[in-house]
Amino acid sequence: MTRVERHPNQREISSLPVELRRTSVPPGVRAWIAENAGAAVASVRRLPGASSTAVHGVWLADGTRLVLRRYVWPGFLENEPDAPAREVDALQFARAAGLPVPEVVAADVTGAAIGDGIPALLMTFLRGRAVAMPDLRRLAEAAAAIHAVPADGLGHEYFPWYADTTVGPPAASNRPALWERAVDVWHNAMPAYEPSFIHRDFHPGNVLWSRGSVTGVVDWANSCRGPWGCDVAHCRGNLVDLGGQEAADTFLAAYEAVTGNSYDPFWEIASVLEHGPSWWTDEELAASEPRLERALASL
Repeated sequence: MTRVERHPNQREISSLPVELRRTSVPPGVRAWIAENAGAAVASVRRLPGASSTAVHGVWLADGTRLVLRRYVWPGFLENEPDAPAREVDALQFARAAGLPVPEVVAADVTGAAIGDGIPALLMTFLRGRAVAMPDLRRLAEAAAAIHAVPADGLGHEYFPWYADTTVGPPAASNRPALWERAVDVWHNAMPAYEPSFIHRDFHPGNVLWSRGSVTGVVDWANSCRGPWGCDVAHCRGNLVDLGGQEAADTFLAAYEAVTGNSYDPFWEIASVLEHGPSWWTDEELAASEPRLERALASL
């Protein structure tokens, strides 16, 4: 019996917002798909790994396979109201640059056309699957390919998340001095950078593989023009969780070798701090404080 590897993003259903636990696609959405894709919907299946939007595989009566993304969780749109439109722009921008991303088939970025007020994005299907611990050099090459794209015409600019709420140590931390120094660096010592195209949520869960090669990069809702260090730091944080510090360091060394760029530990600090107050459980504090300590020591 073949073992199916768990998706790197997979979370227990009970931990998801209630809107993301539902697996059905309403009739009005199915009708919208059929109208825009030119064939009736034969079946849909909830895809693994989504934790901020509902993502379904869609099979049409003519045999075509598509992917549907719906922004059903209000909590995501409250913080990022322009995410649906930004994702459409980013996908079109990325495809024009030759990157391996889905093609937009149809989009209703307000939900007005469908009539339920829930933004929806219909995309082509990309073969492959996400792998928790892929070839780290090829993962670095995928990131570098994104960052090699100039993004002057994209129209969406980087900004730090939660800068207005992360102004001091988390309430539960026993190391306030560490956090105060990190917050001070984050707010006052951002290094100069040459803006490029960035994914803003680059990590193994959003990279698809087949036979050892990258077949696609998905989930472009946060993409913008900004600092490549932001992407590298975010991926490193995920790799620490998935494979330990050695995996994160191997990825960074590969990225620097591929690009010739030198990583500033500021971005490691920014990656840790860009979370809201509810994020800081005892477990997250225990995982994050060593990262902050190492990054501050490297400055």
